[in-house]
Amino acid sequence: MMMSFPPICCQGIMGMTQGMMTGPWFGIMMWALVLGFASGIAVFLGAIMIYVRPDKRRTWGTIVIIFSAVSFLGMGGFFIGAVLGIIGGALALS
Repeated sequence: MMMSFPPICCQGIMGMTQGMMTGPWFGIMMWALVLGFASGIAVFLGAIMIYVRPDKRRTWGTIVIIFSAVSFLGMGGFFIGAVLGIIGGALALS
């Protein structure tokens, strides 16, 4: 007799057996969350450093642009924030 794994009787709504907080997608979502959070902090610190140390604006402007672009990979966050970060970094470079 062939038995499917997991048994049909143990499946929940729409065939999920473990719920929403487990499985392979949970790890990916956690890394995307960490990536988005870290890039947001880097953009924020870069903006502060542009204000505090205007002589290093090219370096910090580049960092702001890079981490604003990386924030798209971290689930995008607020799309307008990433776009404004790229614009702000470009203005710091000019």
